[in-house]
Amino acid sequence: MGSTDRATFMARYSAFSPYRLIRRETGFPTPVGAGDAMARSLYCGMRPIASWDYETANNLPTGGVFNLEFSPEGSLLVAACEKKSIQIFDPLTHQRIHSVNGAHSDCVNCVKFLDGRMFATCSDDTTIALWDVRNLKKKIRSLLGHSNWVKNIEFSVKDKLLVTSGLDGSIYTWDINSYTEFNLVYQRVFHASGLMRCRLSPDAKQMVMCTTGGLLVIVHDLNLTTLAQDLHGFKPNLYRLMQMSQQLIPIAAMYDHLFDDKRTENRVEFVSDFPDGNDAQVVSALQIHPQGWSALSRNISHDDRSEWSCIHDIQPAEALPQKAVRDTRPPAPPRRPAPRRAPRRARLRPRGPRPMVTVPPAGEPPSFGEGLRNIRNEDTEPEAGPSSPRPDDPQGANANSRLGISSIQNDVWEASITIKQHRMLQDMYSRGQVGRNFNMQRIMGINTGIAPPAALRPRPPRAAARLLPRAAPAHDRDDRPDRPERPDRPDRPDRPDRHDRHDRHDRSDRPESTSPSSSGQTPNDPPAEEDETRHYIRQNRERLLYYVEETNEGKGFIKELCYSADGRLVCSPFGRGMRLLALDERCAELSQCAAAARPAAMVDVGQSLGVHQDLVVSSKFSPRHHLLVTGCLEGRIVWYEPYSGEALY
Repeated sequence: MGSTDRATFMARYSAFSPYRLIRRETGFPTPVGAGDAMARSLYCGMRPIASWDYETANNLPTGGVFNLEFSPEGSLLVAACEKKSIQIFDPLTHQRIHSVNGAHSDCVNCVKFLDGRMFATCSDDTTIALWDVRNLKKKIRSLLGHSNWVKNIEFSVKDKLLVTSGLDGSIYTWDINSYTEFNLVYQRVFHASGLMRCRLSPDAKQMVMCTTGGLLVIVHDLNLTTLAQDLHGFKPNLYRLMQMSQQLIPIAAMYDHLFDDKRTENRVEFVSDFPDGNDAQVVSALQIHPQGWSALSRNISHDDRSEWSCIHDIQPAEALPQKAVRDTRPPAPPRRPAPRRAPRRARLRPRGPRPMVTVPPAGEPPSFGEGLRNIRNEDTEPEAGPSSPRPDDPQGANANSRLGISSIQNDVWEASITIKQHRMLQDMYSRGQVGRNFNMQRIMGINTGIAPPAALRPRPPRAAARLLPRAAPAHDRDDRPDRPERPDRPDRPDRPDRHDRHDRHDRSDRPESTSPSSSGQTPNDPPAEEDETRHYIRQNRERLLYYVEETNEGKGFIKELCYSADGRLVCSPFGRGMRLLALDERCAELSQCAAAARPAAMVDVGQSLGVHQDLVVSSKFSPRHHLLVTGCLEGRIVWYEPYSGEALY
């Protein structure tokens, strides 16, 4: 279809064309593409038709309108305002029907409807409030749990749980049907440094989080009941640092099983691809497609000079091929096969605790950290760490054994280079200022001695020896009499005699030292059991679908963008107005847009600039009507509806 024919077709089947109505009355079928023509005519013709502000209503100042939310049936509109109040409107008549001043003791950040009559609000006073639209004189309940500003509220229709997140980095779930004497039953299910927003898909099967590190974290096949156990101790920023530095961090690699494609619950995926020229630093706003197909985000580049809106695919994808992960260790040299011997019964020697450091000679001061090493309890298990795989989770079982992490001695890991410094180093390399062989100490392992080393933890039984990366065969052992134990020799699994010509891994004659190395292994530690294991650092899928560069006006403020009810359009705050963005010129749905070269730029199909007197920070489409509202820092709310005119076509 040529451009002229396409324009004629779009005009005939627009929402305001009598030709479409006549064909519908006479019973002709609707051709393919008529829905796109109607949607384009409605959305491209939206203009401001009404407004409200506190001055014209003779009301108290409301401050900025930080969030707008419609009820599920579209009959109510609630505005969260900066001056501790919430305003309730009739979206069709554009009249305010109720005002709750002093709803919180600080600015109100977000509103979320749980059903047609109950909604929740959150505030910078670290509390969440439950309200009933039939009686707004008093809140139903105040929920206490967060330690910092609460910025986001979601509701899981599958689990009937309220999900909140704040700038304290914590995500809480609240059972609104389990009242207690003081509060609701709640649980902290996850914690991540730099957390900005947390969203749930419409069917509550996916959770998407955005951070100040330019990262989107997706949890597929979400199960809020076991999320706290599955993700216990997992730090997304540390795992992302391992990906960027391409250097294995064992304490981060311990959670590699969370990314396994065969995982049936709470599978984690990172999204970090952004368009060229957009080095995303802070992902401040996040929305989910009405069908759960994609995630819409707005980010600020690390130089604070540009803002971008991006659409990423969040649907579960097929398993990655093996080339999607990177091997970080050289292949092991071929081992010469040992001569056959008659099988002999192995004699196991008693195993004692390995000393943490060598004892200095008399008169010399102890080394740094020796006091901490001496105060530990040998039988105490560390509190922090990954959750134990459940019996019904085959992909999580023996994950640590497969990685060979059981021999790691360091319980604290320090990143001596930041992500921003790493980006600067990459820029220097691209300009030719440093060579490829330039290296610097990025990761350093520290053994505080507070957590016991893995060598002192219970080892798996002999029946599971085949799961370990390496185990000495029985025919390599002999029946020689046991030599006396040396107190300064680290305890190791039984190995052949060091005079055996086939044993090439005995390091007992080397001098001992306590200085940490870049790999987290000290020379006086036992020989690593993961020598034969090949470690892989997972690379993230390319999920970017569409993007557009935004204006950078109003630095420091979060601009809440939104999807239309059918997912065809995106409303993005643009300075003192807004603009409507589509995936293509036809305003087609995401499932119908098969761009030949992904990612592609979004198309600007309509603008309304200069309508507000201050920066626009919030926007929302009605779930039932072709209606759009925007709010600004001055406290003004503007309604937009479609109109017909000659200028459209």
